[in-house]
Amino acid sequence: MTGSGNTPTGIQLAPGTLLNERYQIVKRIGGGGMGSVYQAEDRNLANRKVAVKEMVEMFADESARTKAIEDFKRESELLAGLEHISIPTIYDYFFDAGRGRYYLVMKFIDGGDLAARQRAMGGKVDELTVTKWAMDVCDVLDYIHSQNPPIIYRDLKPANLMIDTRSNRVMLVDFGIARFVAPTQKGVTAIGTMGYAPPELFAGNVEARSDIYSLGATIFHLLTGHDPQDNPLLIFDFAKNPKPRQINPAITPQMEDLICRAVEHKPENRFASAKAFGQELQAHLRFLQDGGPTELPPVNPFETQAGFPQTTVCVNCGRALANDDVFCAYCGTRQPAKKTTAKLIVMGTNEMSAQFALNADGESLIGRLDPNRGIRPEVDLSKYDPSARVSRRHARIVVQGSNFYIEDLGSANGTVINGSVKLPQGKLHMLMSGDELKLGETTLKFVVS
Repeated sequence: MTGSGNTPTGIQLAPGTLLNERYQIVKRIGGGGMGSVYQAEDRNLANRKVAVKEMVEMFADESARTKAIEDFKRESELLAGLEHISIPTIYDYFFDAGRGRYYLVMKFIDGGDLAARQRAMGGKVDELTVTKWAMDVCDVLDYIHSQNPPIIYRDLKPANLMIDTRSNRVMLVDFGIARFVAPTQKGVTAIGTMGYAPPELFAGNVEARSDIYSLGATIFHLLTGHDPQDNPLLIFDFAKNPKPRQINPAITPQMEDLICRAVEHKPENRFASAKAFGQELQAHLRFLQDGGPTELPPVNPFETQAGFPQTTVCVNCGRALANDDVFCAYCGTRQPAKKTTAKLIVMGTNEMSAQFALNADGESLIGRLDPNRGIRPEVDLSKYDPSARVSRRHARIVVQGSNFYIEDLGSANGTVINGSVKLPQGKLHMLMSGDELKLGETTLKFVVS
């Protein structure tokens, strides 16, 4: 089938192709039978990198075509209404009549998907890294499940999770089969990936805990190297099949318990919510960072990229380790505790003094100096806030273990993370090195040093 122009719809776009008089194709970076995903440059915005998702009209009949177009439009509209640091920002959506194709333009994620990272790490990923990734996923699942009505993702797996190297966060991509589901709705179309999809999905019943099952399956795959698709119906029947630690003894008993609970056959036996799962993972992260037995790979092929930990050496044998390793993966020696230090840098100024070291043992108040009220913030932005858009007690940075969190204290003009997430008052948000914080009209960069 061809579009209304002369270009056959089955042909991939060549580098240099200009779409909508704006988006210039660089190269194809993914896709399947229904279309492709391209890296492109937005010529209207200083050649900003973008991802362009294409839907090709190659259908057996009109009903299939109609459904595919509806699904594509639903994904566009669904994503356009969401604002979360782990969901790619949607920039544009259009139909190219000359090519007979629909296009969705979104933020370009350059860190690759978790499936590719797993392969590069030799088939298994260390527990500390997987725990951090899973926490990010729980955070974004909690967000979409909290919509009214809830959005159920339905196809969570390593290939649909990517790393944004700028924020060092996991991104949830490809919302093509996600949909709004009323809490009592049944008879939902059974779409998902065998092995990652929970039993209830194939009976037409879907709920928030269905995504928790898929996350548990994803964690299992990343830690053990055993793909659930290889034995999709029985792999999580642990009465007949090996449990995670039987496959990979380096997995802690605590993590094995988390996995087994997430992939319970009955939804009511799983974690009550993504938020509850995330809280358990956060507690497990503290356990690992405070001396839990972790087995980390000696060489991480991604550790020298932006946003990833740099290497250090073992105090006993001198072999290369990641900075956050608690024990040496070679000789088992516990490494000296390292106190994480961080700072906030005021953006848009070249002043050397425009940076503030954060208290690594407690909290740091961000705001404006007011001696009359006894307000003396550790991060005093009075000098960098001529319009007085920063509140006197605007926000605070809290340290828990080696993690830094920000909390908005009810500021008048809000706190926004990375231009997309506006913090609700009183809720802690974990910061990653490189995050940009906008308080009123002042932008700060959070840097771990």
